[in-house]
Amino acid sequence: MAKSIILTLGKKNFCVELGRKVTKDDLYGKVKRVVEKDGLPLDRGLLSPNGSIIQRKALSSVRLDSQGTPIETEEVLHDGKLVEPLPSSFDESAPLEELPIKALAGFCVTDVYPIVCEMPKGLYSTWFAYRKGPDRKEALVLVREDGAFLMAGYRKNSPLVGLGVIYDFFDAESTDDDTEDEDDLDFAMM
Repeated sequence: MAKSIILTLGKKNFCVELGRKVTKDDLYGKVKRVVEKDGLPLDRGLLSPNGSIIQRKALSSVRLDSQGTPIETEEVLHDGKLVEPLPSSFDESAPLEELPIKALAGFCVTDVYPIVCEMPKGLYSTWFAYRKGPDRKEALVLVREDGAFLMAGYRKNSPLVGLGVIYDFFDAESTDDDTEDEDDLDFAMM
């Protein structure tokens, strides 16, 4: 079942159906290892003190206070101050901003979701949070003729390098004061 999010471009809202997250298994295939003994597959789990096996899927975690009482709401503190959780993308509309296609080269993608939308072709910037929490991920929406994708991640702070690279280390001008006490560099010294 596809979930829907609302993206806003200018004053127009677009209802976007978010597909299942693309995983490494989708790209490269899934490898399943089966361990057998005497032709029977063995189960994987934890061994209890009485010698019985507890399957992994039977385990769960719960947050408890110091007296062992379950805590239902989680508080997030940043520098000692309480941080209110932000709504998820399913609970709040996210604004879109048009970007040039070259902005895609400076973006490090962590999550990819195929989407179904009626948006014009192009690259857009927004935010994405699958669950409510203290922070949101940056996201890019790429709409092409053959499909559209929401890509969550973060921007890299590295400029693209052209054919000519300037090395300040070698091109730096030196003064007479810098060379007085220096020995000549000899690669045989290394």
